[in-house]
Amino acid sequence: MKMTGSGKTIMDVARMANVSPSTVTHALNGKRPVKAETRARVMNAISALGYVPSWNASRLKGRFSGVIGCLATDISETFVNRIVRGIEQGLAGGTETLLFVSLVEFGGDYEAAFRFLRSHDIDGLLICHHIIPNEKLIRMIDDNLPVVSINMELKNTVSVVADGESGGAMAAEHLYSAGMRKPAVISGPEDRVSTQLRYKGFCSRLKALSLPLPQSPCYGAYDAEHGYDACRELLRKGIRFDGLFAGNDYIAAGAINALHEHGIRVPEDVKVVGFDNRDFSSFWKPSITTFQQPLGEMGLVGIGVLRNLIANRSDVEMRYVLESRLIIRESSRRAERGSREVSDSEYRKD
Repeated sequence: MKMTGSGKTIMDVARMANVSPSTVTHALNGKRPVKAETRARVMNAISALGYVPSWNASRLKGRFSGVIGCLATDISETFVNRIVRGIEQGLAGGTETLLFVSLVEFGGDYEAAFRFLRSHDIDGLLICHHIIPNEKLIRMIDDNLPVVSINMELKNTVSVVADGESGGAMAAEHLYSAGMRKPAVISGPEDRVSTQLRYKGFCSRLKALSLPLPQSPCYGAYDAEHGYDACRELLRKGIRFDGLFAGNDYIAAGAINALHEHGIRVPEDVKVVGFDNRDFSSFWKPSITTFQQPLGEMGLVGIGVLRNLIANRSDVEMRYVLESRLIIRESSRRAERGSREVSDSEYRKD
């Protein structure tokens, strides 16, 4: 095996660990048993020397290695799971192998994760992420490696994204059609591009409809606690609203609970729209109007585009945009005759 980066070889590792080169190989690939004590010495030597194995030697030499790299910011994110399923669907029946890496494994170090993937002689790389791109990541991408960014646009990189801005605009249009005239927003984390695009699209459509803009996007975590606390704060401040656009379904669910605690009915008094179509959203009380993101489709399109990029290098578009689908449920149902306007007393301070 040859080295990538540090210039050290497998012989250097063997000498430091006082074992044979074949033992180092067995400790790395796990094909033969190695005593725990011996493995520990090998791993300590690898760490001390900064050794990164290249798996090229174990493959027949050819134009392509057959390995597709996939770098995700965090495998625990539901959106990543769904994108990867789409990628796997696209790989089914083919000859490529998917090498999946979560940035969490590398302590958030893009450079270390990128070096690891490149050491495995990947033919191309899929990046699945949701946070504003790290400049280090952008600098590491070069013309020698085909790369497709999924769920986030990267400068000078082929990208497959969902149209979050149009999703926000559709939410505003739907709530307006359902009777909303005083809008409010409880958004997700401020550093998420999805948060920014959805809010931008929502406000843009409000302006076109001559509706007032929300006083604040109420940024916070994508969880029910944030939705609950932010909604209570809006009520405590006496902010009147009859339509609420939530950053996702968890936020929507928390906000609905807060509204119910204040005696405010959903959808009769306040109509609520979430995002992401989480499993619970269809049986929440009331069921939550939401958007189904094209996550699996993004993964499927992403691997298809990457294959073309690997084969043709330049014969692809730079941007592929997929739309989310609005799913209308009880939480935004048009008010029925006889429903009452929310009274000031219901927007009481805690």
